[in-house]
Amino acid sequence: MATAVQPFAGTYELDRAHSTVQFGVRHQQISTFRASFGDVDARLTADDNTIALEGQARVETVSITEPTEFRDHVVRGGDFFDADTHPLITFHSTRIELDDDGTATVSGELTIRGATRTITAHGTYQPTREDPFGAHRAGLELRATVDRRSWEMNWHMPLPDGSDALGWDVEITAQLELIKKD
Repeated sequence: MATAVQPFAGTYELDRAHSTVQFGVRHQQISTFRASFGDVDARLTADDNTIALEGQARVETVSITEPTEFRDHVVRGGDFFDADTHPLITFHSTRIELDDDGTATVSGELTIRGATRTITAHGTYQPTREDPFGAHRAGLELRATVDRRSWEMNWHMPLPDGSDALGWDVEITAQLELIKKD
């Protein structure tokens, strides 16, 4: 059930210091490898009838630092992000549903490596509240799972038992703290 009253009104910009966008993928069938983007931006706009979210992440700011060969393979290599050719990952919402119980469903267009695919993320929202300094803040925490092959990230290496060294499913998480600008 969608909310009867819009919990957001106006324009909100990302508080970069208090927000995180990460991805995680199964590695060697043992653990989940996680990395985050250091340079992320987002904007939420809302009025009585519509609400929209857009954002972007600069690929070269992935938190992988060592070893440099691995970082270059993931960030710049053609098997993964290919940052020299496609420096930004972008998202534009097409539908946002906010429920009275604080849950959120956000559908939209995710562009990675120049290819745009529709995704749906699920999570929660926190309506606007005033912070100790007089600013008004709101929050969105979202999670989506995508198949990396949808963006031509097809690198594969089999383990001795025939299973995949790197999973195809990638979990994307976003913890967004937003500051009202008008």
